[in-house]
Amino acid sequence: MTRFIRDIVIRFEHCDPAGLIFYPRFFALVNEAVEDWFAELGHSFKTLHVDQRKGIPTVRFESEFVAPVRVGDTLKQSLGVDGIGRSSLHLKHLASIGDRLVARFDQTVVFTDLATMKSERWPADLRTAIARFAGFEP
Repeated sequence: MTRFIRDIVIRFEHCDPAGLIFYPRFFALVNEAVEDWFAELGHSFKTLHVDQRKGIPTVRFESEFVAPVRVGDTLKQSLGVDGIGRSSLHLKHLASIGDRLVARFDQTVVFTDLATMKSERWPADLRTAIARFAGFEP
């Protein structure tokens, strides 16, 4: 099972006045992880969105916040592929501090032509790169 993993230090800017991560910031961190993953796949968001005029908008997002995250914590984000369709992609995100799970997210994105806003098939090379991450089990 292949997963994309990144670590990030939770900064004051991520937190509310109580020093806990402000939950909307978690969604931004998930998006950053997806963007970093696509770059690792060889399809940066700049190439997709600006050069090719393609996008991967989120069409479904489920979240569960399991434990608090505080300023100064090192958050490990783990991303894997739960399923890939003709134009859709189901992602599983886990966030942990050490071995303690703090949040999980299920996300569906759709490969989209930005001019027509219609879904399109995944390009073969991108689909092959994505498939390396299939079979993620939390």
